[in-house]
Amino acid sequence: MPQPDNKLRIPETLRNVKSIIGIFSAKGGVGKSAISLQLALALKEKGLKIGLVDADIYGPSQPVMLNSSPGELKLTKNEIIEPLTKEGIKFISMGLISGEKMPVIWRGPMVSGAVMQLLSQTEWGELDYLIVDTPPGTGDVQLTLLQRIPLTSAVVVTTPQKVSISDCKKGIEMINKLDVPISGLIENMSWFQPDSMEKKYYLFGKDGGKELAKEYSLELLAQLPLVELDEDSDLQNHELLKKEFDKISTKLMDSVKNLKDKRSGGIPQINITK
Repeated sequence: MPQPDNKLRIPETLRNVKSIIGIFSAKGGVGKSAISLQLALALKEKGLKIGLVDADIYGPSQPVMLNSSPGELKLTKNEIIEPLTKEGIKFISMGLISGEKMPVIWRGPMVSGAVMQLLSQTEWGELDYLIVDTPPGTGDVQLTLLQRIPLTSAVVVTTPQKVSISDCKKGIEMINKLDVPISGLIENMSWFQPDSMEKKYYLFGKDGGKELAKEYSLELLAQLPLVELDEDSDLQNHELLKKEFDKISTKLMDSVKNLKDKRSGGIPQINITK
């Protein structure tokens, strides 16, 4: 009996994307979406062509951070989505399709299918990096991304908090089992330091992410503080964070280069085994 052809063909819209980076955390509320956006902006500042996918179907937050709305989306003649361009980044989110107040009440397979559509039916064109902001958890959406999209590498985000560390261990184990390289770990909300004080306050514990990176032999890309923002400022323009993400983006680029040096360039075709 002939064997079925399990080779997964990469969607035409992704074939000119040089590197796809998944931002993962099995724990919600760790600031993963803000980190995805700031990493995308930092890479763009280096003169690279960047795309950003908000794949958090149930709680898409990128449209708010990028001041975008569903009415801005357009389709090509071939019914392919034209991504928005915000802050010099090509951008798509389920929040641009479902609407701000419309809840997504779907079962797992429908959610996974929607994520694949966002990625494969968007006209990305030529990109150096496509950053995928994934939802929290270790379920259908994460498995779909890890198994059906040829991720170049993953970045894991956690806070120092024990419950966050516990959940992120599950996420790291999932990524490792599916043989996706991890470029490093970011510990967010590491401390809070009021502008007028020298003392640091460790609101969620201390060095939990640092110890987690050591346990799994991962590079600790950064320990990021909670920062104070006034009414006229935002995360994207915070000088301390901009400097930190410039360093993080450089480390990510070095990691991706090393990974590609070990294998053939470009997005590979992969086999899916049952």
